[in-house]
Amino acid sequence: MTQVKKVLAFELTGHDDGSYMLGNDTFKPLAGASEWRFGRNGVPHTATCRECGGKVNHEYVDPGYRVKKRRRDITTTYDGYTLVSSRLCRVLTENGASSHDFVRLPADQDFFWLRPQSVLRYSAMQRSRPCAVCGNFADEVVPVPEFASTLSEQIASGVFRSSIEFGSTPLKSFKVVVGANAGTALSAASFVGVELTPVLSQV
Repeated sequence: MTQVKKVLAFELTGHDDGSYMLGNDTFKPLAGASEWRFGRNGVPHTATCRECGGKVNHEYVDPGYRVKKRRRDITTTYDGYTLVSSRLCRVLTENGASSHDFVRLPADQDFFWLRPQSVLRYSAMQRSRPCAVCGNFADEVVPVPEFASTLSEQIASGVFRSSIEFGSTPLKSFKVVVGANAGTALSAASFVGVELTPVLSQV
């Protein structure tokens, strides 16, 4: 008999906002190279590694940033920031999120950066280009939710982020995971842009 896998939680995502939290100023470290970095005139952005260009200041928020796709309740920047509306924040808070999981945008009081404080263990099936300066990998792809192989019961409530960022520098991002109750509540509400992907138990 085939065992039915249990839904442990949901990965929460939204469509891109067509913007960068780290700004539009970029440069190429080598002339003619395809790689690029956030920064200006060869000087890296203060939130990024001077060697690989990946984010190293994970608290950084552009004080002047405003969401472009304002009809959405959730939207994401190209450089990995998940931004949510006040009413989506309210539903997540009712389902276990903490006030510390939301960072209000200084120039846009209608939206928050969703940056969960609780962490779930993930690994990357493929990793390459380790950086000697910041210690991170420039490429970490094919996310593997390792917590799914150790849990047999649902995560009922709360909001979490993955233990590592995925993608390639300078555009890597955390996975955002919500508990089953939050996933049910979000599915039942008329939110714009919310996408939920079940995380299944591997036990």
